[in-house]
Amino acid sequence: MTRSVPATALTRYLDLAISGEQRPAVRLVLDQFDEGVPAELLIGELLRAAQSEVGERWHRGEWSTADEHLVTGVSQASLEALAATAPAVAAEGLVVVACAEGDWHSLASQMFAELLRSSGQGVVYLGASTPAEDVERFIERRRPDALTITCNLALAYVGTARLSDAAHRHGVPVLAGGRALTEARAAALGADAWAPDAAAGAAILRLWRRDPPAVDRGPVLLDHAALELDARAVELADLAFDHLAQHFPAMGGYDDRQRRRTHEDLVYIVRFLAAARLVDDDEVFRTFRAWLERLLAVREVPVAAVTAGLDSLVPLLRDVDEHAWRLATSAAGSHA
Repeated sequence: MTRSVPATALTRYLDLAISGEQRPAVRLVLDQFDEGVPAELLIGELLRAAQSEVGERWHRGEWSTADEHLVTGVSQASLEALAATAPAVAAEGLVVVACAEGDWHSLASQMFAELLRSSGQGVVYLGASTPAEDVERFIERRRPDALTITCNLALAYVGTARLSDAAHRHGVPVLAGGRALTEARAAALGADAWAPDAAAGAAILRLWRRDPPAVDRGPVLLDHAALELDARAVELADLAFDHLAQHFPAMGGYDDRQRRRTHEDLVYIVRFLAAARLVDDDEVFRTFRAWLERLLAVREVPVAAVTAGLDSLVPLLRDVDEHAWRLATSAAGSHA
């Protein structure tokens, strides 16, 4: 009978990790494995759940960025120890797993790679934000059956497309996954298939080994206006920041750190507008805006600050990308 992860394990693991007790936290994971809990359950139901909780606690303002990095480091060590302890599984084929260029969420990608490996898939894992040119040289040298791209941040959509192009130039199909993607978004960025989880990904890769898909070697065609919008994000944020400083009285009381964060938020607003346009999915921006508003509320910054920032950006967007202008205009008016 396959054992499951005990209900108390996640809480105990997080308590140890946030205290910097790396060895006891790793030992907890390995003890569960020794007691019969499969590695794939420990990865999916303990380590991945722990990282999800880390993100939620940071977003609620309960844990700092330093806390987030501390726990993530413990989870990295736990994953590596588990991978080294689990017995080797006979591997079939070879896939390359890489984070989208520009995506530094390497632990989620590494978990995906280990889950594929535990299913019997041969895997080479390249880590965070590997440049497309380097991935292409690696593909040319190793000739894998597929490239699997994990994209956990919408700002890495261009990087996802660049990796797709790198694989397709050598006739290698692309499987994409990660929380920033849906099936439609993955297709827009050149992927030949999308997987919502490792089990689905493993099934697709098994199918491809028997019946490789036809690969279109042409480049992914991304919207030029969206690319320009992303490239000009800092420039547009500079102009909007000056306008905001003059027309949003609350900024008069901001310290230097708050002013820097405000400018960063304006850059992110522009870049997420561009990301939504790149995959033709306005929900990308709506999701980001809701995330940003919740984050600022925890830090006692009113929703009005986000709306004021959008109001400052709206006049600057129309000449760059009319669809982004309409989306920002709608968002700015949603709390009017």
